[in-house]
Formats: sequence, C-alpha cells, structure tokens
Amino acid sequence: MIASLRPRFGSLAARAIATLALTASIAACDDPAPLATAAATAATSTMASAAPTASSAATAAPSVSASAARAPGERDIAGAQHIVVAWKGADRAPKAVTRTKPDARKRAEEALAKLKDKGEPFEKLVKEYSDDEASRPAAGAVGNFERNAMPEAFANATFALEVGGVTGVVETPAGYSIIKRTR
Repeated sequence: MIASLRPRFGSLAARAIATLALTASIAACDDPAPLATAAATAATSTMASAAPTASSAATAAPSVSASAARAPGERDIAGAQHIVVAWKGADRAPKAVTRTKPDARKRAEEALAKLKDKGEPFEKLVKEYSDDEASRPAAGAVGNFERNAMPEAFANATFALEVGGVTGVVETPAGYSIIKRTR
C-alpha cells in the first residue's frame, strides 16, 4: 500500500495514511493485539524517518489512537449475553411456555434480584431462568452484532451499557430480557 502512495503523496504521507488505515482496522477487529503492534511499529518508523520541516508539518496526518472515537461510517458493534423470560405468545417462545406476561415479568425480576442482590453468576441464572433455547447452551451469549440487527428495545438497552454492565428488566418481542454487555 505504501509503495503505491509514494509517487502521489511522498514517503512520509504514504506511511501516515497506511498507519491511519491500520489503526481503523484495529478498531473493528475482535483481537486487535497483533494489529496494534503493527500500527505502533508503523507509527514509530514514520516518526523516526521524518525530519520535521515546515512543509512536512503542514502535510503530516494527525496521529490517531486505537481508542479514538469511531470514524464516520464505521460499524457500531456490541456483544451481549441475555436471560429471556418469555410469556405464552411472545416471539419464538417455546411451546412449553404457558406463563402470562405478568408472571414472566415477576420471574425476570426474580432473576435480576438474584443477580444484583445476591451476586449469583449470570451464567447460572441463564440456565435457571432463560427460555431462549438457542442461547442458553452458550450461557446466554448472542454474539457480536450491529445495532440494527436486534429488536430496537434490545439494541438500545445493550448499546447504552458499558462493557460488563447489566440492564434491568427490558421488554422485547421475545420476552422480558436481562442483558449483559460483553463487547
């Protein structure tokens, strides 16, 4: 990439652009450690080879850290685990679920109380309370997703959390959910 940019922008600018592109890749990566090392190396070599002059200072790209805010157009991704307490008639509710919506709410609040007040592990409560047959074997994990891939209430609650945070009881089409953000 750098070689193709040199004739057009010069060596320093080409390295700076490559560093920015690599840094953007880090932000979207599940395991950014190898890319972060490469970005640090690229940034160091860019800075070491640059003799500051008036013209290079005016054209040098600003430095960007891996923890910088998302660039426009970059994907908004979160990961989550959840406990879903369904009621009869909720979307994808197992046929065995016969509880009413108010009963489902009480059951979800009971699970939340055990989590918050008694400190019981989230994974244990998934096994005990969740009606989501797809995520229960994976400790309630729904994986990583973009905001628009989930129902609005679920996505809004998840993206409002810090990583490791847990919601209260959230009503979704599938039932009452307790969501833990994992990414």
